[in-house]
Amino acid sequence: TNRDHRLPLEGGAAIPGTGCLVSAVETAAQREAFIVGKPNRYMFDCVASEFHIDPARTIMVGDRLDTDILMGNSCGLTTLLTLTGVTALDEVRDHQESHCPTRHSLVPDYYVDSIADLLPAL
Repeated sequence: TNRDHRLPLEGGAAIPGTGCLVSAVETAAQREAFIVGKPNRYMFDCVASEFHIDPARTIMVGDRLDTDILMGNSCGLTTLLTLTGVTALDEVRDHQESHCPTRHSLVPDYYVDSIADLLPAL
């Protein structure tokens, strides 16, 4: 479903993500996998057509620039980065200040320190 190479744990530790398994299967099969999850828009297109989701009224919340935010931006969604995952704000700023369009696709519309910061708005 994705190529996440590591999954963060509390205290700064991490464990291997599904991307490690994808790489192993690709090597054994001598073929590139078709990823249906983030950042590929395949899954979003399926859900959006089934439930008539309006991208202009939808927000993608995630903690990874290269999967969550990239998918949200490529699908025309508003994007919100939570800084509780693998991404630091300095990385966002580096992408934002770049002159590279590919790097700009990794910049979220908004960010919060924690998903808990959204609770008062609900």
